[in-house]
Amino acid sequence: MGDVLEYLVNGTSGLAPGGVEGTAIIVGVCSVGEAGKGYLLGKDSDLETMLGVGPLVDRLRDVFATGGQNPVVIAVPVAGLPGGYISPVQHTGTGPGGAVTGTPAENADVVVEITTGGALGTCEAKVSEDGGSIFEVAAAVAVNGQISIGTTGATITLEVGTHIVGDTYECAVRKAIGPVKKTGTGPDITIAGTVKAAAQIILGIASAGARNNATYQLSVDGGDSWGAIATVPVDGVIVAGSTGVSITVPENPDLVVGDMYECDLMPPVPSITAVMTALEQPLSLYDIEFVHVAGPSDPVDWAAMGAKADELFSLHRPTYFRAESRLPYADEDLNDWTAAMIQDRQGYAHNFVTVCTAFGEVSDVTGKRLIRNWAGLLSGRVISLPVQRAAGRVKDGGISQGSLPALYTDSMQKMLEKSGYTTAKHYAGLRSAYWGDSKTLAEVTSDFQYEEVLRVVFKGVRKARIAALKSMYDEAGDPVLDFETTGPAYLKAEIENALNTMISAVPKELAGHVVEIPPGQDIVNNGVGVLMKLVGIPIIREIKLYASYAYAGSAFDPRLKLAA
Repeated sequence: MGDVLEYLVNGTSGLAPGGVEGTAIIVGVCSVGEAGKGYLLGKDSDLETMLGVGPLVDRLRDVFATGGQNPVVIAVPVAGLPGGYISPVQHTGTGPGGAVTGTPAENADVVVEITTGGALGTCEAKVSEDGGSIFEVAAAVAVNGQISIGTTGATITLEVGTHIVGDTYECAVRKAIGPVKKTGTGPDITIAGTVKAAAQIILGIASAGARNNATYQLSVDGGDSWGAIATVPVDGVIVAGSTGVSITVPENPDLVVGDMYECDLMPPVPSITAVMTALEQPLSLYDIEFVHVAGPSDPVDWAAMGAKADELFSLHRPTYFRAESRLPYADEDLNDWTAAMIQDRQGYAHNFVTVCTAFGEVSDVTGKRLIRNWAGLLSGRVISLPVQRAAGRVKDGGISQGSLPALYTDSMQKMLEKSGYTTAKHYAGLRSAYWGDSKTLAEVTSDFQYEEVLRVVFKGVRKARIAALKSMYDEAGDPVLDFETTGPAYLKAEIENALNTMISAVPKELAGHVVEIPPGQDIVNNGVGVLMKLVGIPIIREIKLYASYAYAGSAFDPRLKLAA
């Protein structure tokens, strides 16, 4: 009593927290590191020491290459499975179709040809595992339609019906270590090991001879870069860099100068269950803008990502997922691959999932140039941009690190983009590839078909929620007499203040906003409802130039009209 009492008045500084833009989790398979652990990385991080090699490391290099001056990324390793696939059956002919199942055990280019027509159990077929060069003796097809393809692990099942002579059923079977293609007359080599990272191996024989005498050069990126000339070891084992595999040269006969051996290695892939398990702890610790899952994905994977995004939204942490499409199969041209991607897209939709289909050769800081999905380059670009900006803004430059496949056409890009994928494209007159629309897998009726819209809304929602929390358990006043001057008015002002930070940002992230708290609400029973309208900044997605021609001095010369 009778003293001077001090009080601190809080909440008047204008501080409006809540933004997490520009931060991301990249999850994928790597050869080193603890699965499910979050590694906080920057441009100067030693990726190979911390994470080894693999798809995760490749994507991180892409992210840091395009992520601006100071990107902060959380890398999460996940356990991987051996790469490999059995491509869908391609049926040629007028008879019933077929399907393939199994697990790849041996590389093969399978061809099944009907030699005697008729129903299952009566018709006969012959099988080739080398693309049709050599066929086994024809045999009757079982009543259940199943044809086991040697030791490949694949089984083709023909549909019920009358099968036609000459019809063929083809598919490709690929293990993580693909078939070795030899050019020349020397001995065959073998490649074995556990693949840790993608590679396009080429072994070139520089000088002829036996082990400990012949010399070779090795490339792991399809011949874009080469190692030094070296002597074949006495045991014939050549380690293929950090890929996890070794090449074994036979003791006899001698190697032949000029011979080339080529083999593709497919990187390990994560299962979606392993991805979601690995993300549990990092997502409980770190609040991020999006999650990028490295590796090929399909509608089943997208559904799991969408479910996780819904869960995070319900936990007041709006987060979206970026996925990658698979690369084309060995027996699949770009037209077939595009059709397969469009078919996949027809099976799923979600506002909070994006899928990148852009792929091609990518150069990284190690000097290697390998074919891979470009989602890492996209994630880096997005991290470096303000939320309202499209990744495809031409002013920001092209995708200088990558080159699209030579046979990739504008029509393919347009159809993929129309289906909701994020793609890359060329502009006539410009040299680099550029990003197209950053699409989400939202329905065509959704307001959230574009990634930049999602980013703006998510940031606005996060900031508005933190601002609104200041009014929790505040007195609402008399909703009849002073609704506009007590608790609800303070709530409205705090939300507006938070959103104003997006308007006053440089560059602007919002054009404006309208925040309204309708009067007459039953606050006791229903709480307070706040209507927020975020006014976004339009993106120029198409420009139309209309050119006309007039002769100087004619009645149509616009200069004469201006002079008059």
